[in-house]
Amino acid sequence: MSNIIPFDFHGHAVAFNGGGWINATQAAKQFGKLPNEWLRLPETIEYLKAMARTCGEIPYVKTSRARMDRGGGTWIHPKLAVAFARWLSADFAVWCDLQIDTLLHGDLGIRQEYEGACRALDDRKNLASAQGKGIAAWRWQRPVLEHRVEHLLEQLQLTLQLDAA
Repeated sequence: MSNIIPFDFHGHAVAFNGGGWINATQAAKQFGKLPNEWLRLPETIEYLKAMARTCGEIPYVKTSRARMDRGGGTWIHPKLAVAFARWLSADFAVWCDLQIDTLLHGDLGIRQEYEGACRALDDRKNLASAQGKGIAAWRWQRPVLEHRVEHLLEQLQLTLQLDAA
């Protein structure tokens, strides 16, 4: 899968691609489950048949043999993602629905900027911890990075109307 976008759900990375497909292997792992367990359920099989009747025969599940850190695993079509997420957890299903909506209908730019700013803040914090000489630079860069994260979080909350978790 290309164009992988990691989102954070309660401290765990959940990968989506730009088309809204979710890495089901990665998502299920944090709940101690496997995607193929869900795919074998009678309700899931019935749902897949109904989707095929309504939307036609399209690939709803793709498997990548790449390493997990390179997008490997089972990927599920956005039309199935919320049903799959509901099997994992109601809270995860709501969160997943919001992420897919954001990916498919916009507001991704600010989300990506926010997550990029968070990564930059974390990277700098880790660098400062690992290197004594980075502490001086960290003292100057920290307020700027924290301000950027706070600003983008406010923008994200305004855009998505979500409370900070």
